[in-house]
Amino acid sequence: MRLFSTMSIVLSVLLLVSGVVCVFIDRVYAGLADIVIGFVATVFFIILAYRRKAVISDYVRILGKENNPVSSNIMSSFPIPMVVAHIDGSIRWYNGKFSELMDNEDMFERMIEKIVPGIKWSNVLKNASNIDMELEIRGKKYRVIGNMLKDRSQSAVLEEDKSSIYLYFVDKTAEAELRDIYENEKTDVAVVNIDNYEEVFRRVNDSEEEQIGSQIRRYINEWSKTGNAIVKNTDRDRYFLFFEHRYLKVFTDDKFKVLDSVRAIGEGMRIPVSISIGIGCGGSINENEAAARNALDMALGRGGDQVCIKDDNQYRFFGGKSKEYEKSTRVKTRAVAVALKGFMRQSDKIIFTGHNAADYDCFGAAMGLQRAARALGKRAYVIHDNNSPAVKLLYDRLREDAEYKGMFISPEDALEEITENTLLVVLDTHRPSMLPDKRLTERASKIVLIDHHRRSTEFINPCSLVYHEPYASSTCEMVTELLEYMDLGSALTEVEAECLYTGILMDTKNFILKTGVRTFEAASYLRRLGLNTAAVKQLFNIDKQDYDHKVDIVKTASEIVSGIAVARTYNKYQNIKVVASQAADEMLNIGGIKASFVVYPLDDAAGVSARSLGDVNVQLIVEKLGGGGHMTVAGAQLKNTDIDTAVRMIEGAVKEYIKESN
Repeated sequence: MRLFSTMSIVLSVLLLVSGVVCVFIDRVYAGLADIVIGFVATVFFIILAYRRKAVISDYVRILGKENNPVSSNIMSSFPIPMVVAHIDGSIRWYNGKFSELMDNEDMFERMIEKIVPGIKWSNVLKNASNIDMELEIRGKKYRVIGNMLKDRSQSAVLEEDKSSIYLYFVDKTAEAELRDIYENEKTDVAVVNIDNYEEVFRRVNDSEEEQIGSQIRRYINEWSKTGNAIVKNTDRDRYFLFFEHRYLKVFTDDKFKVLDSVRAIGEGMRIPVSISIGIGCGGSINENEAAARNALDMALGRGGDQVCIKDDNQYRFFGGKSKEYEKSTRVKTRAVAVALKGFMRQSDKIIFTGHNAADYDCFGAAMGLQRAARALGKRAYVIHDNNSPAVKLLYDRLREDAEYKGMFISPEDALEEITENTLLVVLDTHRPSMLPDKRLTERASKIVLIDHHRRSTEFINPCSLVYHEPYASSTCEMVTELLEYMDLGSALTEVEAECLYTGILMDTKNFILKTGVRTFEAASYLRRLGLNTAAVKQLFNIDKQDYDHKVDIVKTASEIVSGIAVARTYNKYQNIKVVASQAADEMLNIGGIKASFVVYPLDDAAGVSARSLGDVNVQLIVEKLGGGGHMTVAGAQLKNTDIDTAVRMIEGAVKEYIKESN
């Protein structure tokens, strides 16, 4: 504004001088014209300057009158940057501090969002009654606070709208630097666990055990030095690390290569050597220690060989490349069987539920355990939500059997049956959102959870008893082992044995994937109870129409990258979930395909069915889409997403997974 006024005066003086000169050199008319123009310009600029001064004084008067007891003169010397803008975003007044902040530019009547980086005027107007934002200006951090002002005087009402927005710029740079120092110097806690310690070292002799142990210690110590951490070995298979929070970024940028180093120890000896790490951060040292233990439990629940970082807001995961390894010991199984039997005896009734849209695994597990409950003289119920086309053949067969009359109930009826002494057994899922009705776990006071899926961040809590083993092929395998240790003799009927075997067969893809010694032992136990394998085979038969649909889906398969294919269908077939999962299985029979994805339509979402032969962890891929599952079997539902968008999302998740793996 000062520059504008100076230029105006100079121009007027030049015109007047030019007119006088012209008169003296006998160019009277030209001189008189210059003098008149100069005089008019001078008057015009004086009036314009006066009006500008009046407008500025008016805004300062409003500011001083309505919001501050000090005078407008004092407001001009306010000790922090301050600016007043019209409702349209144009600058009408600012003090000297704001001028200094903006390098003494002339900003009068310019739009503030073009002057101050980071200010969006539409957002300011939305919160005009209570403006509070943070900005970075010229390398410094400011908190911008302000409000809307109105001049309610009679003159303001009769003239133009005098509404204005005033903004204070409070320098928070020093405070932000202190906060960063404080956050960076907080103590984070890491708990390092050697996975399957007993299983690994049972396979080697004493000298090899010492060699492997010293190598693991060396790699952990080398890794800890990159973060200037203190290491404490608290047990033969557990270490604690303490380090400043600033070094967490060093670890994450390095992608925790210590996992790869430890895994390489056992590759030459063909034994599954790996470690899992839980890290707690964001709180006090006591809170971080508890968070680190929870994070370690999460990492182990997802199969181990990975890092889980837990802060106040979220879980983050790194690694998870290894397959789950079967445990040969059944000590835990025996202990869980005894505890479960005790819970059943102390309950008036037992309700079994699987996940929504039940499959053979959760349905078969429920049928196996309901026999245990009935053998103990307890009333047993199995929740069936009529949204399970995958088990329709088996369900229709059992419903007609008088043995199971009144046993199958809806989720709504189950809620009515739950009492203070009712036991709820959740099978084949640990996520509340996957249940037929979330209120089941809210109403039940005693909950037993049995699941084999890799743990997600969502978990049913609290539970009276948790039997969660991601190494197991299926929930039916886990239940079969429990039944062996519950000493119920031959109470299990032939059809119930078939139910359990069907679940094992489905999740292992005919004993191809995730199949260990204990899987075959469970199948052998069921065979001794009269299992009819031919009858089970018929449950997997599909009609020609569904077979044709499956073939049509497989025909659309294309490779995202080498070895990973995606197929899609826009048609919502009657048994679309079953057909899509079978199509994903079928795609693995194509030469060179290691992982497959099928995208299919649902009512308000796009469904994703993912399968793998084990080289690709499809669970990590679908988790990026909000889903979950196993390394070899996983799925997701993408709400309010069309098929083509879902395919693009899968392509992005696959490429991100490959980048992280590399």
